[in-house]
Amino acid sequence: MTATLGQTNDGRSGIHRSSRDVAGMSAVRTRSISLGMVGLLALVISAWGGIIPYLGSAFGFSADGTPSWHWNLSHVVLALIPGAIGCLFALSLMVRTGPGVALRRLGLTAGGLLAIVSGAWFVIGPLAWPVLVSNGHYFVAASPLRELEYQVGYALGPGLILAVCGASAMGWAARHNRPLASGASPTTTVGTDRPVVVAAQPPIAPAPWDPGSVPPIPPPQSQQQPQQEPPVQG
Repeated sequence: MTATLGQTNDGRSGIHRSSRDVAGMSAVRTRSISLGMVGLLALVISAWGGIIPYLGSAFGFSADGTPSWHWNLSHVVLALIPGAIGCLFALSLMVRTGPGVALRRLGLTAGGLLAIVSGAWFVIGPLAWPVLVSNGHYFVAASPLRELEYQVGYALGPGLILAVCGASAMGWAARHNRPLASGASPTTTVGTDRPVVVAAQPPIAPAPWDPGSVPPIPPPQSQQQPQQEPPVQG
């Protein structure tokens, strides 16, 4: 009885463990894909914000009126540096890392914070640049619609999207305690997930007594009749 119940319980535990492993691996893959998508979006928007001042005039979208590939301090400080930081942050989300949970969470938190700061600088930088250098406005004078396009394409768009990506990475690090998928399934407790209930065996009742199955008991020796000795022939 005990061996049969043990085998049945082990089989059920194996089924439960395999189902938990599949669910855990699916959850890890889902989280990895979500971070990869956030990293891809951050990479595209950071690259756009970093190189648009150098390529904008090639298709008539120069916010400061400079020609293509014109290197100056405003382009480097307001676009190239925050764009490069955003690209590094995006690549850190897209690559696979080791199984260090604490190190991974710390890296995501630090990278997300840098991404938020870079996105904020994308937005605030063009407004603060005249105060910092006393060199006039960063954007050239244009129609209200054109100025809105410059603000969205150079500052507000890249900055807000990059800040949202950084906040998503920080939120992921705060919610989850597991690293990205590295080929290992989450740890499960073997044999202690559910209590083992063993049914008690009913007592075995003795078989009914049959008088005919018991041989008769011989009488005591004292009650037996003495055997008569045969007569001695002379």
